[in-house]
Amino acid sequence: MIRISACIWSDGWVEEAANFYTGLFPGASIGETAYFSKEGFEHHGQPDGSVMVIELTLGGQAFTLLNGGPVFTPNPAMSFFVFINDRAQIDRLWAALIEGGKAMMELGSYPWCEHYGWVEDRFGVSWQLMTADPGELGQVIVPALMFTQGAAGKAEEAMARYGEILGGFRPVEVNHYPPGTGVNEGLLMHGQYKIAGQTFIAFDSPNDHGFGFTPGQSLQVFTADQKETDRVWNALTRVPEAEQCGWLADRYGLSWQVIPEGATGYINGPDPAGRSRARQAMFAMKKLDIAALKAAYEG
Repeated sequence: MIRISACIWSDGWVEEAANFYTGLFPGASIGETAYFSKEGFEHHGQPDGSVMVIELTLGGQAFTLLNGGPVFTPNPAMSFFVFINDRAQIDRLWAALIEGGKAMMELGSYPWCEHYGWVEDRFGVSWQLMTADPGELGQVIVPALMFTQGAAGKAEEAMARYGEILGGFRPVEVNHYPPGTGVNEGLLMHGQYKIAGQTFIAFDSPNDHGFGFTPGQSLQVFTADQKETDRVWNALTRVPEAEQCGWLADRYGLSWQVIPEGATGYINGPDPAGRSRARQAMFAMKKLDIAALKAAYEG
């Protein structure tokens, strides 16, 4: 079964954010941590031994925090809904997240929720807090994709496409803008979907927000083997210049990382020399090649 993680690009704040988020959200735990080595410095520019990635689980959603430097930053095109049916808990989360951050929509009562707020935290990551039971969604925290700029109006098409590629597609709840709502009319107002056993939210926004999808936030797809890696990669990639080290951009501008499960055993393997050779090989790749990484690791 394919598994999907939300990856957030950082500029040196990986460890601070990991500690902050795991101390704040329910169902939180820290998983694997990987470190940079001197190999590939010309690509990553990070000091030898500094943290490269930290894997987290927050509210049922897997996250990867990546220390990539100042090249990219998160923005609200990908945000994270937080469903907790406890007003006091929402207030607690809001107070912590707004510190050093800013309100996108103030915490208050709205037609769709009696207690809702959209906040961008000190790291630039956006959270939409709601007093609501996760119910059928099965996750307290759910990634949300805003299809805007050139992708506006394509949210439903995109989610169906992702479901076709990754499997297990099922719309949970789909709502459109009603007649009389101007440029929004008929577009996806709020859609909840199951893809590969995980929950996602999507919506259209044709307004000019000044941002769109960026590698600052991507979705990592962990595939079972090379055959599945090839299939997913070929189905998703549409921007040749975005292809590097397993990264790609799709036809809607969303960034993905397609990572064979076996590849991490070489890229982050226990043998320092083998790990260095595997990483050096990876930096020359577009789509990841398990056999080539294995050969490099084993010398």
